Amino acid sequence: MIKQKTLKYLEYDKILNNISKFIVLGSSCNALLNSNPETDYLSAKFLLNKTNEAYKLYYEYGVGNIEFFEPLTDELDRAKKNSILSLGEILNVSALLRSSRILATSILNVNDENLIILNDVANRIFYDSNLENSINSKILNDTTVADTASEKLYQIRQKIKLINERIREKLASFMRSGGNKYLQDNIVSIRSGRYVIPVKSEHVTQVKGFIHDRSASGSTFFIEPQEILDMNNELRTETLNESAEIERILLELTEQIGVIADNLSENLIYLTDVDIAFAKAQYAYSIKAVYPSLNANGEVDIVEGRHPLIDKNKVVPINVNFGKDYNYILVTGPNTGGKTVTLKLIGLFTLMSMSGIFIPAKPTTKISVFSKVLVDIGDEQSIEQNLSTFSSHIKNLIEIVEEAGDKTLVLIDEIGAGTDPDEGSALAKSILEELINKNSYGVITTHYSLLKEYALTNDKIINASMDFDTNTFAPLYRIRIGAPGTSNAIEIASRLGISKDIILRAKSYMTDDKISFENVLKQAEKTRSEAEKQKQEIEDLVAKQKELYDNLVKSKEKFEIERERFLTKAKVEARKIVNEKLENAEEMLMEMKEIFNKAEYSESDLVKMSTLKNKIDNEKYVLEKEDELPQIYKDVDLKKLKIGDTVFVKSLNSQGEVLEINQSKKCVWVLVGSIRINCKLFDISFISKNNSISNKVAVTLKRDLSLEGVKTEINVIGLNADEALMEVDNFIDKAVLNNLEEVRIVHGKGMKILSTAIANRLRGNKNVKSYRFGKYGEGEHGVTIVKLK
Repeated sequence: MIKQKTLKYLEYDKILNNISKFIVLGSSCNALLNSNPETDYLSAKFLLNKTNEAYKLYYEYGVGNIEFFEPLTDELDRAKKNSILSLGEILNVSALLRSSRILATSILNVNDENLIILNDVANRIFYDSNLENSINSKILNDTTVADTASEKLYQIRQKIKLINERIREKLASFMRSGGNKYLQDNIVSIRSGRYVIPVKSEHVTQVKGFIHDRSASGSTFFIEPQEILDMNNELRTETLNESAEIERILLELTEQIGVIADNLSENLIYLTDVDIAFAKAQYAYSIKAVYPSLNANGEVDIVEGRHPLIDKNKVVPINVNFGKDYNYILVTGPNTGGKTVTLKLIGLFTLMSMSGIFIPAKPTTKISVFSKVLVDIGDEQSIEQNLSTFSSHIKNLIEIVEEAGDKTLVLIDEIGAGTDPDEGSALAKSILEELINKNSYGVITTHYSLLKEYALTNDKIINASMDFDTNTFAPLYRIRIGAPGTSNAIEIASRLGISKDIILRAKSYMTDDKISFENVLKQAEKTRSEAEKQKQEIEDLVAKQKELYDNLVKSKEKFEIERERFLTKAKVEARKIVNEKLENAEEMLMEMKEIFNKAEYSESDLVKMSTLKNKIDNEKYVLEKEDELPQIYKDVDLKKLKIGDTVFVKSLNSQGEVLEINQSKKCVWVLVGSIRINCKLFDISFISKNNSISNKVAVTLKRDLSLEGVKTEINVIGLNADEALMEVDNFIDKAVLNNLEEVRIVHGKGMKILSTAIANRLRGNKNVKSYRFGKYGEGEHGVTIVKLK
């Protein structure tokens, strides 16, 4: 387990807090915030794969977040003991059942063989639609049970309603007959569940009945008149019956929940797990993060990594790598140049990857899983332990050296700082040698020249520097692997305004060796910067030449396509002209045949024959051999077919774009116009993107499958069987193309000829999932309800 101190140094908790903003369930939020990075490669890889599947579900298939429900505490345990749950608690269990059902079915309805982990989770999720529907139909809200929750409850409430009406009528009759003169107000009240009337105190003796209450002033008594005493008793009895029946209904639902309580407890774990995966996926999208390449051999190669806690408009991408050719990087350079940020980015990317969290970098980035991440970053002076800054630093270094091993990542900022430079650099070199001998990995920052020299002589560690402008000494916040950097403290101080006298005096205090070494580094940096600039210019020139070449190739391809298109169009036009000529010739031949069939020819017939001969002479043409149209449709090779390719769908006589390829089932999802269709391999022909005929080609289907004005019902009453079946086939096809789930076919009862023929046709239709006659209120045997796949 990674130490909490390390997580705090690297601000891992802030990443989790940012992810928690996308969490739906309270239990998921707690689980996320208390989670720790995995130190096992397979476990970390599993988490990354799970996040990747959640990303795909959310952003490719539109499978959304978990449906919210209130946190469950001890409801399931109490249900197992048949301790009656309240209305609100039962409704919350129903919400859990609903959330479980929606998640499981949503994932399982996605046809993607790469969704392995979440498919497995979905298959494990338990749901009971019958119990869910039963709860929702019987309980209206957390205070009300539906009248229809049971037949007995319905009868009781109807009886209560009638008794209430009788009581009101009786009281109204009492008031109409002169009783209102005794009343304080013409208002009927209820006390202790019984109807009462407000009687003035001076008329208490004039109204016979039972006194239930008196007003605070004593001027009004609430009396239950003797005339309604029996009815109130009857009402009270039915009210008690109602409470008993409601309690029975709640007990029945509680018992059903108790039977599946263990399954629902497991569901809470699965839903929490998937909720966190979806939150990580949404966080990845929000920061434009990617799935890193994970390994267990200590190799780290970050390509254009952006610190996720720094404003995206201000952060400078970082490239850094170690663990393959060398174990350690020794980073030197001026302060405020980005050394500490680089350390934190490396550590944070490692923790995020080990937690299944995507990182904001290029997809080629490689991250290793480490068993330990040991960190010493920042000023951690301990007042409680009476330790100075240096003492606290040394204490951390002791722990790091003791715990370091071949699966350890070490990140140390300013190693050996805070004491005499000679002693500090000597101590730092010794510690660095020990860490290298333990075959650990990491990054260390320093200003010590002794360590820079050591890195030049040991192939397990490489120098690196933070880039700066060689003219202004301003930091560029980029790390440069391969060469040590200079601190440039005197130059930076000069740039910030310290007087020239102080600067000159400071330089005079430097040793000749120090000056010589620093000058060599500066000159090397200047030479490298100039070489880098020239290299960039050459790369830009090569890129321009490549772009020019690519444009020429595209122009040539475009010309060939246009030429092929022109030839195709010309041949089509030629064929059209020939067809028209043939039609004219057929007409003339028919006319001539009519004349030849006559027994005698009149003068007008001879004139007509002469006219037809002249027409034929004028319409002479030579039919060239009919060439085949250019072969632009080719058999599909599934291995060469790519998403985005244009294909010709034979069954629809139309072109479409490949959306998804299923190698195992040898089928392809194709977008034809606005329609998404699953096609078998034999039904499509290959057309490369550059050889597609036209973007303006109309989508033409075999039948009239207009997508406008789609209906969910068809009436075939009055048609014979053949006519009805033709209409039904057309209707089903339209419904499938419009993604309808259920349609109605109205055929009437009659002699069952139509209904039988339609049932036989539906049985053999591959687009039909199920069909049935209508229920009471739906048309019964005069209607067939069809569910579509």
